[in-house]
Amino acid sequence: MKDEAKSGVLVVGHGSRREEANRDVREAARRIGERGGFSLVEAAFLEIEAPNIAEGFKSLVERGACKVTVHPYFLSPGRHTRGDLPREVHAVASCFPGVSYRITEPLSAHPLVIEASVERIRETEDSGDSRMSAAKPGTVYLVGAGPGDPGLLTLRAYDLLRSADLIVYDYLVDPDVLDLAAPEAERRYVGKVGGGQHTPQSEINQLLIAQARAGRRVVRLKGGDPFVFGRGGEEAEVLSNAGIGFEIVPGISSALAVPAYAGIPLTHRDVSSSVAILTGTSSGDVDDVSAAIADLSRADTIVILMGVANLRLIANDLIAAGRDPETPAAVIRWGTYETQQTVAGTLQSIADDAGSAGMRPPGVIIVGEVVRLRQRLKWFEKELAESAELSAVFAEV
Repeated sequence: MKDEAKSGVLVVGHGSRREEANRDVREAARRIGERGGFSLVEAAFLEIEAPNIAEGFKSLVERGACKVTVHPYFLSPGRHTRGDLPREVHAVASCFPGVSYRITEPLSAHPLVIEASVERIRETEDSGDSRMSAAKPGTVYLVGAGPGDPGLLTLRAYDLLRSADLIVYDYLVDPDVLDLAAPEAERRYVGKVGGGQHTPQSEINQLLIAQARAGRRVVRLKGGDPFVFGRGGEEAEVLSNAGIGFEIVPGISSALAVPAYAGIPLTHRDVSSSVAILTGTSSGDVDDVSAAIADLSRADTIVILMGVANLRLIANDLIAAGRDPETPAAVIRWGTYETQQTVAGTLQSIADDAGSAGMRPPGVIIVGEVVRLRQRLKWFEKELAESAELSAVFAEV
């Protein structure tokens, strides 16, 4: 027992920039000491993380260790266990002539490791849908559904939809996206339509809190990205204040996707090196919108969401702020859907052009020289036109 008290164990991990990997090594060292009855145990790392091998070895000696057993914790047998590790241990041990050391064989293909691996594999196979990516009970996920086309949904959003108990969704969420959810999932509509009936935000907040506290897995599904004019920040604050766990799942914003589907690049080395994105509505009054437009009017490309109802005011404000009345402008309705419609003109004409075409919300407004590129780059609407022509041909046949 006297000799055992003078023995130390140095558990050596690789070291990572990911703190959870380093915590794993420290926890393994603690449990090895506890399980094995070793009174002197230290964790150390080959690189990046502290303490390094020299510091860990020295700590054991200072605590009274006369013998040190060095245990490589899942290090590679070649380069690390029989290469870097022996060299570093020998170098530090030479500073302590009265202290001996040994290095254990790496775990690698140890039979117990193989057995543990087989057990984990079988656990995962038997767990069904309980993947790491599945939604967790009592948590609210603020998920971006993208601009409309279900093909633009993220894989993370798909996994959460498949595992949610409740989906609280907005007006602009495509029904095909909702069809991706599990059949037994409850769906609640809380959409807001400009100028029409809507669910009060306070009611939505209380719904999310109550359902999470009931232990349900809640997906709050929003069109576009939840943090781009989607009130995601407000809802996240409410959840945080209520002590509810939440996760933000970004979506492809319509500010980016809709112009792309209309063949309008937001930036181009020849004509645009800056982009401003703003809302065409405000929680205050129209003066707030006009002030924001005046502040951002010098950007090469301006993208305005939720602004179709104020299109004439927006165009006039931009002209008043110094933009040329002949600056190209476009309005895109139902972007990324098969019903996508685009009207192009100038700041001077766009309100009349859009009115003549019967353009109504939802729509995205783009202002800037990049709109001129649309004639060559409108790939999506070209595909829609070709598809319509083929359908007409087959119908005649």
